[in-house]
Parts: sequence; C-alpha cells; structure tokens
Amino acid sequence: MTDPNVNEQGYIYGKFQTGPRTWSIMSKSAPQFVYLLIGDEKAALIDTLYGYGDLRKIVESITDKPVMVFNTHGHFDHTGGNSFWPEAYMSEYAAKEAKRAFSEELQKIAESHAYPDYEIHTVNDGDIIELGGHTLEIIKIGAHSPGSIAILDKTERILYAGDELEAGQVLLGRTSVPEHLESMEKLKSREAEFDFINSAHNGTHLTKDYIDDFIELDRQYIAGTAKKLDSAAGFGWADSAEGFGGGGERYNYNRAYFVIIR
Repeated sequence: MTDPNVNEQGYIYGKFQTGPRTWSIMSKSAPQFVYLLIGDEKAALIDTLYGYGDLRKIVESITDKPVMVFNTHGHFDHTGGNSFWPEAYMSEYAAKEAKRAFSEELQKIAESHAYPDYEIHTVNDGDIIELGGHTLEIIKIGAHSPGSIAILDKTERILYAGDELEAGQVLLGRTSVPEHLESMEKLKSREAEFDFINSAHNGTHLTKDYIDDFIELDRQYIAGTAKKLDSAAGFGWADSAEGFGGGGERYNYNRAYFVIIR
C-alpha cells in the first residue's frame, strides 16, 4: 500500500520530541509546525496544516490517546487537516472561515478525509482545558487574524502563539498594528508563566523576549518611526515581494519583523 505521507520528494512530515510530553510535527513543504501535547487522559493537537497526506497517521504513531484538535486561527493552512478528526476547537471568529479552503484542490483534499463535516466547538479567552495532569489555557490575541488565540501550556510552561508572533514575519493589515501591540502587551503581562514560545511558521522554540522586540516595533510603526526595509522578501517565506500577493512592506526592529500586506 502506498504511504500517503510519502511523495516524490520523500516524507511530507517530520516529527521530533521537544519535551517529556510535547512533540513538534513539521511540514516538509514549508517551515510550518503543529504541536502535539500529551496528557494522562488525552492529547491536544495545535493546528493541522493544509490537509495533505495523512496527518492523523503521524499523530497516532506518537500517541494512542484521544486527540482534541485546536486551531490558533481559521486560515486554511492551519485548519486543512481538521477533517481527519470528527471535531475541532477554535474561536468563534475562526469558526466562520475554518472550512474555507485556499483553492479548489485543497477543498477536494479536505472533502476526501473521513470527517469533511467535522463539528466545531468554540473556545473563549480564559478557558481551561485539562488533558489529565496537563493543563492548557486559551488566550485571545487577534491581529494577524481577529480570531487568533494563543494556547498556554501551564504544565510544560510553553506558549503557542500561532501566526501572531514568529521569527520570520508576522503578516498584518495596516490598521491591525494597534491590535497586535495590545496582544503583545497582553502576552508580556503573562511572561512569568512560560519559558519559551512556539510559533506556527519559520522556526520554533523562541525566547520570550521576542515579545519585547515586537512591542517596540509595533510602537515605532504607530509613531511613524519604524524601519522599513527595501524589500518585503525575507526569512525563507518569499523570494520577492510577489510572495506576499504582489506587494507588502517589511518593517524591522532587532529580531522582530512584520509585513504589512493590506
């Protein structure tokens, strides 16, 4: 039988353990990560990528615990694999767009999975999820998407920030920078509760003082003093500005970058 997780370039996914009960699963086609957190009674999968291959098979090679699927936001590169499972958890805003595929091809792939009509449960700021000896908290931080959430692993002391904070670039709308600043300040107020940050794209295990750099970059942009780079291209995502839909403006402060795309 052909392995759905192998294509002409080799394996679609890689997996590696980052803590006693924490795994990272990486998409080979792009520097994108999903995370599997394993409790005594059940596991949590944070995001599900585009839906290629058989992500559920990879997850079940790591744990036999029942899996709760969470989405940091509703963009299809984070929700496309939801339909491998019968239900998923996300914000109310994310629920409105989670099943909206980026292309007809991706729509067909999602519909070919076991649960194309998977049930959506909504989560709210401050919700607590118990996996059995492993506690998670939902933190609302919408800016890249109004429906974004972070997931704080209170047991392993890890913050999962989705697309709202990363090493390569955060993609923002011109008017959403104030919301991003508010979100970063909210995470800053919780920094005593986690030791490092895992993002969805462009690298993982970031030191938590990345938050300080993003706060300063947001403040500079709002003040009109932020450093604008010559090209929107950067950090393994786009070779040119065309990679951001034909345009975009890249701004930088120390280790923080964001790209204004609309």
